[in-house]
Amino acid sequence: MRFIKPIDKELIRSLAETHDLLVTLEENSIAGGAGSGVIEFLAAEGIVMPVLQLGLPDKLIDHGTHAEQLVSINLDTASIQSAIVNRLKQLTLPSKVAQ
Repeated sequence: MRFIKPIDKELIRSLAETHDLLVTLEENSIAGGAGSGVIEFLAAEGIVMPVLQLGLPDKLIDHGTHAEQLVSINLDTASIQSAIVNRLKQLTLPSKVAQ
């Protein structure tokens, strides 16, 4: 997203039509952040789409260098990649059939 407000409805709609998963990544709080705006838009439009929100947790973050802080909250490159791969694996697992 190039900007948060106003939300880019056409971009989100287009991405939802052409992808299996939307990932929002922000160095801001997840709660009430850009990812929440994406989810609210999708819900309002009736678009059912998995969204992985990555961002700052709702907790105090320990002091350290910027890089150390990103690692501690799983926003470093390796953690982001792992989170996306894991979510994609979850989406491709066959559903359990009720017995």
